[in-house]
Amino acid sequence: MYTNIIGTQQIVITAAFLGMMVLLLVILRKKSNVIRAGLKAGKRINVVEETAVSPSERLRLVVIDSKEFIMVSAKGHAPSLMPLKAGDTGSDMRESQCDDADAKMEAAIRDAMQAHAAATAFDGTREDPQKAQTSQSAIDDPQAFAKKFQSWRQQNAGR
Repeated sequence: MYTNIIGTQQIVITAAFLGMMVLLLVILRKKSNVIRAGLKAGKRINVVEETAVSPSERLRLVVIDSKEFIMVSAKGHAPSLMPLKAGDTGSDMRESQCDDADAKMEAAIRDAMQAHAAATAFDGTREDPQKAQTSQSAIDDPQAFAKKFQSWRQQNAGR
């Protein structure tokens, strides 16, 4: 009865197709590193790491032509791209490297926030010069910056 519905030829074709698919899967798994390297060979821009600062704000570490940049982006604002300063790499201890990396990251974030503040001031969205002076002091002092950033997020939460 089933031989009238499903023929021997259909079973052979289906088995051959499944066998070819399994063979293709095995080959792709063995050659996956070569394939990935071939796909990335022509790329000049690579996103190394991405972190969500808040639901609408992102911080990205981007490598362009072997130079590192930090990109700050927020919903409704143009992204800011700032180069990371190249540091000394050598046989220093790992702890000092971490401290240096932390200091470089803080400096890069500060530079990116200054650029973002300058871009915002250039857009004309900032009303009075006293706010610009307040935001500059907030960037220089980390605690003041944290307060200013939280108040900014609260003000823009309704958008």
